[in-house]
Amino acid sequence: MRSNMKQYQTINRESGIISADPHTIISMLFSGIFESISVARGAIDRKDFDTKSKQLNKAMSILRSLQYSLDMDSEPKISANFFELYGYCIDVLTDVSVSLDCSKLDEVGELLKPLADAWKNIPENDKQAGFALLNAK
Repeated sequence: MRSNMKQYQTINRESGIISADPHTIISMLFSGIFESISVARGAIDRKDFDTKSKQLNKAMSILRSLQYSLDMDSEPKISANFFELYGYCIDVLTDVSVSLDCSKLDEVGELLKPLADAWKNIPENDKQAGFALLNAK
């Protein structure tokens, strides 16, 4: 049953990505980070180090994707700041993988949650203006 549920979630997520706009994909990436951190926390508590490693690596991979999706040309200073923030979060998660200090998972969550919330709350007209800029390039 659990395997079927995981398969369904994977298919649902993949179909959501295929039909999603760039804004939705970024929101999904943030959700993926938070989910991976949560699962990693549980794995650390259970001493399931294989799952801990997989989930922390997944979160770090998503953060790298966010880093390399930044538009360094249009807003270099802001993009550089986000690049550094994501890099810092990767460093913290790397440390957690060794130290097993779950309080550092909270730190990453506290740093990223305001960004994820702001991203989710972008007004529709601003999203459309952003899409128009993307299409103009």
